[in-house]
Amino acid sequence: MGEKIAIVGAGAAGTVTAAYLTEKGFHVILCDKEEHCREDFKSIAENGITVKGPGLISGLYPKTLTHNIAEAMEARKVLVCVSSGRQQEIAEWMSPYIRSDHSLLLMPGNLGTLVFHRVFQRENRQAGLLAELGECPWAVRRLSAGSYVSAMPPGQKRIAGFPAKDTQKALDDFQDLFPLKAGSNLVEICLNSPNVITHLPGTLLNLGGMEQKGKDFALFKDGLSYACIQCMKLLETERKQVLKAMGMECFASPVEPLLLMLKNPEDHPELEIFRGLAGPDGPEHRFLTEDASCGVALLVSSARKAGIEARMAEALLTLANGISETDYYRLGRTWEWIGEEREKIL
Repeated sequence: MGEKIAIVGAGAAGTVTAAYLTEKGFHVILCDKEEHCREDFKSIAENGITVKGPGLISGLYPKTLTHNIAEAMEARKVLVCVSSGRQQEIAEWMSPYIRSDHSLLLMPGNLGTLVFHRVFQRENRQAGLLAELGECPWAVRRLSAGSYVSAMPPGQKRIAGFPAKDTQKALDDFQDLFPLKAGSNLVEICLNSPNVITHLPGTLLNLGGMEQKGKDFALFKDGLSYACIQCMKLLETERKQVLKAMGMECFASPVEPLLLMLKNPEDHPELEIFRGLAGPDGPEHRFLTEDASCGVALLVSSARKAGIEARMAEALLTLANGISETDYYRLGRTWEWIGEEREKIL
């Protein structure tokens, strides 16, 4: 049996990661609180992980399924696969068991390493390494208990450490798990995520369709009007300008070619799994709540910091605020939220 790897967070991303690493020969410990994965763990214990998608095998059994965080933290390497809304909770859950030899990787991070750092600092605890990916390795959805679909194999992702000086160490520690490349800093890899460009406009411009189709709505099948794609292109242009003004690399692939391929199923049947990925289903979905507060809010904040006019980003954030009656900028992960730790990030 190979090296122990703990995965904390047994949603679609965490469980598909467990299947992937189990197939690669790692000793995988999959952990989450019982209320989040009771039925999934029951199904996986009986049938293994059922997964459909390129490069993945169904019927694999992680070495350990547990609700005991102390058992998960026996592993030195810990992958955290939860949404930004659960990061504080998971950091507090893990905190009593953190050791100085632990390496933590958030997948994706959305600047969540700062959340973990702040919790551990408050509790007088310290991990050996904190790092994050700019985006999840998978485009995945849960189909039913213990059953998942992944649209694409894990392509190369950017990794950054907190503080930034630890990025090379993070790359060295985790490159045996996934195809990785070093990013310059956490803000750079966060802003380069495709979710910053596609999720918020895709949600806001399709709320009527979501009301009609509910959980059957699939953005990349039902929501890609040419107007929606144009909105995403304008947002992408602003992101490029902001990254350039801040001296950061814009390494993200342009979104338009893929979106146009998704709009033409007859010519591109190979994208049918991606096209059918469910969601979002309304303004409470993470495509709005998470990507407004952790993506577009950071873009708006960075634009203001750099003296760049970002009208599309500002408009989308204002619209999201009004629809949700929430100030995503004030509550979001912005340069103001980063505060004094900006020196460690850069």
